[in-house]
Amino acid sequence: MNDFDFFDSPPPGLVTPVLSAINMPRAKPSLPLDSSPQVKSSLPPDLLLRIIKYLPITSLPNFARVCRRFKVLVSDDEIWEHHLRKLGFSINSNIDNSNGLPIKTSKNNKSSIDSSVSNSTTMEITKTLSNSAARHLFEFGLLSGKSLSLMPGLYDLFAQKSRSSTGITRSIFKEIYSELLPYYLDFRHKRKDSKLYKDFADPLDQAKMLRRLTIFGNYNITSDSSKINSVLETTVEYCENMALHNFELGYNASNYSEMKKWATLLLELNEGVSCIQVFIQKNSIFFDHLYDPLDNFLHVPTSGELNYAPMAEFFKSVEDEFIKQASVIDQVFPQSANVFYTFVERVIEDVVTEYVYILSEEAHNRDKMVYFKTTVAAHQFCQHTALVLWKEAKPGLDKIKAEDLMYQMFEPMMERYLNEELDEIRVICEEEIDKWNKKLVNEKAEAQQQALLNNGNHEIYKRNYLSSFRKILKLSTSRSRNPNTTPPSRASPHDKRSSTASVQSSLNSPQSPISASELQEALLWNARLEKLQKILSVETALQLVHANKDALRRVGTFVGYPDRMGVKVQETLESIFITLLQTLGPMHIKPGFDTAVLRLGEYKPDAESTSQGLAPLVEFFELVHIADLIQQMLQVYYDEEMCRFIDKDDFLNECNEEKKKFEKLLDESVAAGLNKGIQVLTDQVEFILATEQKPEEFMPKDNANLDLKPTKACINAVDCLSSHAKLVVGCSDKNTLDVFFQEIGLRVFGILTKHLKKFVVNILGGFQVISDLNHYCAFLTSLKQNEITSYIIALKELGNIYIISSAKDIGLFVREADRFNGVLRAEDVYEFCLKREDWLSVKKEVEKQLFGLRAEDCIIM
Repeated sequence: MNDFDFFDSPPPGLVTPVLSAINMPRAKPSLPLDSSPQVKSSLPPDLLLRIIKYLPITSLPNFARVCRRFKVLVSDDEIWEHHLRKLGFSINSNIDNSNGLPIKTSKNNKSSIDSSVSNSTTMEITKTLSNSAARHLFEFGLLSGKSLSLMPGLYDLFAQKSRSSTGITRSIFKEIYSELLPYYLDFRHKRKDSKLYKDFADPLDQAKMLRRLTIFGNYNITSDSSKINSVLETTVEYCENMALHNFELGYNASNYSEMKKWATLLLELNEGVSCIQVFIQKNSIFFDHLYDPLDNFLHVPTSGELNYAPMAEFFKSVEDEFIKQASVIDQVFPQSANVFYTFVERVIEDVVTEYVYILSEEAHNRDKMVYFKTTVAAHQFCQHTALVLWKEAKPGLDKIKAEDLMYQMFEPMMERYLNEELDEIRVICEEEIDKWNKKLVNEKAEAQQQALLNNGNHEIYKRNYLSSFRKILKLSTSRSRNPNTTPPSRASPHDKRSSTASVQSSLNSPQSPISASELQEALLWNARLEKLQKILSVETALQLVHANKDALRRVGTFVGYPDRMGVKVQETLESIFITLLQTLGPMHIKPGFDTAVLRLGEYKPDAESTSQGLAPLVEFFELVHIADLIQQMLQVYYDEEMCRFIDKDDFLNECNEEKKKFEKLLDESVAAGLNKGIQVLTDQVEFILATEQKPEEFMPKDNANLDLKPTKACINAVDCLSSHAKLVVGCSDKNTLDVFFQEIGLRVFGILTKHLKKFVVNILGGFQVISDLNHYCAFLTSLKQNEITSYIIALKELGNIYIISSAKDIGLFVREADRFNGVLRAEDVYEFCLKREDWLSVKKEVEKQLFGLRAEDCIIM
């Protein structure tokens, strides 16, 4: 048999190119191989093969006549594998003949194909297979898998693709062609006694064969192929209408076995599209409109919160129908037809989407918060329905497919919901800030005096308030739900309310109940903290946090959306938290601190100011405590809520960056205020010393009785310093407080050294100076700052300069600069000696010890 003679006895009627291809002789070239004409081509073989695949099969003979190279390419197995696949022939899958199409066989129980197999290549293939496989090698029928093969029983012969032409695939294609061609040409004439109906009596076998002939007709191998294909199409339509009619009769009678019989035939005939459509469209769920979305708004409870009982009933009916139809579909259709998915998709598109859309629009027209709650509630019910689809419906859908159906339904509504949720939280934040600013204006007009709290109360109130805040923060409002919580499953298939009751209860009951006593305690601490709220408001911050928490939890229910919408949900979550930080930081905390620092700058010490209550300074320290409390509230909120959606260790995350900006803004505001506060405090101390220190306290008479207690000015100055220093403890981080206390220590040292130079001191007064300096040093030591220890020692040593009676010893004392640890030089100590009462009498000796020369010791040479 020649290479291109792949149809032994072609019937009449074939077009000329096909006849040429059939009987083309494989003659040896008359010219030597090296002298044969060559066609120059720059195209590689792989590209040429791809081109040949797209050529009509009737054009291959003419293409092969062009040159020897093209003839070799046309014979390549890859070309014929492509045509086998085009016919629905699976090349790379194991095939059995369990569902194969029976064919008419001869008396020796061998197929008619076997008798026509005569070439050596085909016989060689047959020898490599088992006896059973050899017997059924060329029997054609349905594949047992998803692919549509014309030859069931054909084993995987082509797993290894070879560039060399073996002739196997071309031979197989020939056998398929030879078997199908008589049946195909028989449809030239419209008649009921067609060869197909004579050879195949079973309607299922007839449907299989009609489908194969329809595929085969696409090759247009004869001049009247269009006419034959038209007859085939009419025959297929008749067969389809007949089967569809019988399927509907079975559906109306609920005869699942009859439905399965005709559904199988239609699936074999044309994939059963019409059958599946009839099955879905006849379901009562599409035309029995028993549930009205507006029923959810008919009976609103006195609390104003909707319970969505009608929506729960609607989703319960949908879930029950899904479970029922899953069982029916399993009895009628094969699982490979994917009918249940098509049914669910249609119900969601035509029934569920319409219900949710109408409900959402009505809620949007009524109120924004109602709209937000309704969207979240509908999404939760849909998620529970997805759970039913993959967990309770038997056989159900894949989990990912079930959830994707719900995501696809909600995605068109999500864009508007997320945008309006973000816009609403911004409006709420602005309204709360405006409300607080108006309250501040009213309080300034009334000029109410509020009681001040000491540092111990600050820490107690802050600690207890944060404890209560943490408990309240864990409450789940009726508008929110934990996104990480899986919707509860149905308790029992016999409980008609079990599928939606758990979801409905999760919408209306808190997740972590809090007792009335705990809530009352939180409100009590809030009332006490109102005494601290002069410029900043904890109540305002609390309202903003709760509004932010509700929005965060609502949007958090949509976490898990795939692709673009999932990114949008994550961005909205982060934007909600960022809005809170940007509102509390630049719009609330910073203006408050700017006002406090301005008041500090305007303060002037006067006699009416008490040593324990510098109003602007105390107000600022209370402001720092409020800001610190707000920051701790935000930290608790960030840890409890926001960290569920972001990675707190991701330094590139916008939320983490914005949180650092907020903390930096707070630290800078506190630092600026503390710097101004130090100036106010030291100015007040200077004012106390200047107005209350009497000159005679350091110049007592010789017969005066000394009790060696600190003077009144010293006591008041230290009380002023210590009382205000205690207020700042706990209101900022340790590094800031260390810098604050160190600056106080340095400035107090400078004030005292300047103050002592104003007074003349005698020996008895020197003991009073030492007593005062010891009191000052005790305060400086209480600050616990190692950096100012040398200044404390220098102050203690400095008092000794007033009680030394010997002039020589005074000079030696001044010269020993090491005792002052480098804080004071000898020249600085010498200035304090000038304020001794007996300075004129000891001056010469002191200068001699200090400088080593006297005036009379100088000799002119």
